[in-house]
Amino acid sequence: MTTQSLLLPALAAAALVAAPARAIKLPVYGECTIVDVIDCSKEDHRFADYPAGASRVETILGKPCRVLDVQPETASWVDWRLGEGKELRPNGAYVVVIEYPDDEPRAFHVRNYGNNSRRSFYTGQANGDAFEGPIVHHKPESLKIPQSGKFQTWSSLTFLGLRAATRDDKGKMDIATDGFEIAISQYQKKWHPLSAGIAVSRILLCEIVDEKAAWAKINFPPAPLPRRRIFWREEMADGVTGEGGLCDSNAGLDWIEQKFRAMKIFGQNTYCKDLLEFGHNQGWDVNWKGRNNLPGAKHPNWMWGGNGHDWDIWGRIVPMAVDKYGFDVLPYYEYGGAAGQEGLCLGPQKRAEPLDLDNKPDQRGKNYTHIWWSEGKLRVDITDPDTLAELEYILDCTIFRFKEQVEKGGFAGVLMRPRPGQWAIGFGDATRARFAAEENGGQAVSRADLKANKALYDKYIAWFGKRRAQFMDELRAYLEKGGVKNAVAILENDDSETGYPLKDGGSMTTDDLPFCQAALPGKELRDVNDPSVVGDHRYLQALRTPSPTWGCWEWQHASPFCDPEHYQKLKNVWIAMPFHALFTVTDPFCFQEFRNGNGTDTIIRHYDLNEGTLIQGENPGSTGYCMADWEHAGRACMIAEVNAMANGDPVNIGYLMGSNYTRGFPGPVQEFNLNFLALPALPSKVVPNAAKGKNVVVREIDAGAAGKYYAVVHTGYRPQKGVQIRFAGAKKATLAATGKPLELDKNGVATIDLKPWQLLAVRVK
Repeated sequence: MTTQSLLLPALAAAALVAAPARAIKLPVYGECTIVDVIDCSKEDHRFADYPAGASRVETILGKPCRVLDVQPETASWVDWRLGEGKELRPNGAYVVVIEYPDDEPRAFHVRNYGNNSRRSFYTGQANGDAFEGPIVHHKPESLKIPQSGKFQTWSSLTFLGLRAATRDDKGKMDIATDGFEIAISQYQKKWHPLSAGIAVSRILLCEIVDEKAAWAKINFPPAPLPRRRIFWREEMADGVTGEGGLCDSNAGLDWIEQKFRAMKIFGQNTYCKDLLEFGHNQGWDVNWKGRNNLPGAKHPNWMWGGNGHDWDIWGRIVPMAVDKYGFDVLPYYEYGGAAGQEGLCLGPQKRAEPLDLDNKPDQRGKNYTHIWWSEGKLRVDITDPDTLAELEYILDCTIFRFKEQVEKGGFAGVLMRPRPGQWAIGFGDATRARFAAEENGGQAVSRADLKANKALYDKYIAWFGKRRAQFMDELRAYLEKGGVKNAVAILENDDSETGYPLKDGGSMTTDDLPFCQAALPGKELRDVNDPSVVGDHRYLQALRTPSPTWGCWEWQHASPFCDPEHYQKLKNVWIAMPFHALFTVTDPFCFQEFRNGNGTDTIIRHYDLNEGTLIQGENPGSTGYCMADWEHAGRACMIAEVNAMANGDPVNIGYLMGSNYTRGFPGPVQEFNLNFLALPALPSKVVPNAAKGKNVVVREIDAGAAGKYYAVVHTGYRPQKGVQIRFAGAKKATLAATGKPLELDKNGVATIDLKPWQLLAVRVK
């Protein structure tokens, strides 16, 4: 007997299961009511396309579809209005469903105006992120993802606001009466060269009948085993809570609670919100101490606060997250010194100074980079004791003000992510004096010495790395001293949106080099299966290489490279390993280097913003501000996370989203999350020859008196039936995510059917 029927069967359905009349059953979301249906072959529902008249109706896989070719020199899109006149309920739980043919490589940039999201997807060997696109160095990948030759569905969990933006972002619609738009776009040919174009058959708007029935049940390991964490942060999704914004109901708190409801459905346990964005306040009371007449309060202008009804939305978020929903809270800080009145705070003082002062243009001060809105405004020296003191004060105002939630264990710790130049390597007089006293036997060093003596310079850079790790550990200790139990401190050192490239990475990575070379002759393409990727640790090389720079700038000092060696002995302190494309998660040695004193990794997913990619000649911005968070279609949307589990020991997984968080393929997402969180946050070891099957890795976690846990990881692109997994010495086994028994033979062998890109958590005794 196999255990296929035990493996979260409700998540396995790929197509829609029709029920009577206007009812439908959707994977993960369960019973839903169909509110509106768009037949994409027709031109109702306020249909529009760009270029005007460029789309057509074509029969694909036996169904009529709206088809739009990738245009040679312009972006293109199709657009409809959903829910108009359907008496939609603001703050209600809906799902937008797009039916598409899974026949050829295609890229679908989806803007769902109902929830203000831009989650997008691509099928087969298409590229999602823009190939050689504008503004930043994009990191697209083309993988040989098998295609089903059938119609599939993409869906978007949609909690409605009061209003919806219009396609050109020049107005707002009342959602209850006007509905909202759904726009499906694609880039011009040079940026989407591998796509056969948009093709869609139907778009449905469905309302979830019983939202709480769709909430995932997480089977955490028993106490006192440490728990894993899954969290996300949205960069451009909180402006909607302001007065008159898209979702300002309940003074903006409804929008935040929608995040909690999504977490419950997707199976995530840790709430992460940015409290400082590029150093600026994001809705917390900067004068909390003074307002409560507490000792040590700073001047009210030490940091500029917010205004409007959400000026202290954080004060209402934390009790709801912890008390009502039972989440851990992990505040996120892009700290570069407090941003307030000069003389009262560190940020404007910019105490970290470049190595070369004299050749910098007088552009808002002597800066490291041309990014004037980042370190050009705010910058600190993390080796300066005043920096730690100021940041501790911020923690008082954002964590320790919540005494009740701290005592409940509601705070996980902190996530720090300095943006370009905010934690730069400093070369000022006071900084060099600290280096001399701590690392150079008291012998003073000048800027000229550091420029002339490479060994001394390298020693200085290493000293800064050690001090930065010490700074993170001091933050952890401060949290522990204040009562945050088992506090974690995570440094996300990658200050970019796109993430690090492969060393000598070229324009795109692929697992089918001949296909891409034929489609893109003369382009710099790299094979993700090239033995040197793992053999020479080319991704780790990239992480450890100083940032490239040019002209008078000092990017190599503004954005210091990753130095995981300084965190390998620290407990509960991680420098995160950034990930995105497949090549970022295939090297076990890279994961080993990023293990901290717990013996585990923290990994954080970077999504390429893809800004400026929907500019249409004389019709710029016709689908509003353009950005996108792209993912592979179907189960392949979890390809990176599954490979990370095969090759490393991640216990914390974070996502840096550009827009409102949603997932297009919730089945494999929820399935992975529940299995990931069912495992204790302890180090594992690979069990050689435990599986009789291809592309299957078995990792063992010794949980002491609680028994042993196993992560069974299948990285294959196709399903495997009847895979035998041996759990040595096991008499009893359960599927940890569900608690259901797993049948073993007398030798401790289970026979399992594995799906592509699957993580399965097993507990044995």
